Amino acid sequence: MLLLGFFDIFSVVLLMRGFYDVTIPTGVVVFFAIYLIVKGIVFIFDIASIMDVIVGIVLIVTIFISLPLPLLLVLAAFLAIKGIMTLFGGIIH
Repeated sequence: MLLLGFFDIFSVVLLMRGFYDVTIPTGVVVFFAIYLIVKGIVFIFDIASIMDVIVGIVLIVTIFISLPLPLLLVLAAFLAIKGIMTLFGGIIH
């Protein structure tokens, strides 16, 4: 479970890369987008997993176009909180 938390937090960094003008290889972005989509589909009965699918799709879209910062901030905040909760849940449990 710790690995999932780390991957979620790294996905937040990838989601915000356009705002900070950081160049990250497209393959890395696609890998983490697919990770989020697959993880969301595996746990599809949870609303947070549906959001994982949405964030994964948005991550792929950000490869081609720049999205508004408020949208990216909301999605990044959601994923960061989810990732931090997963990390703490893995450490405490």
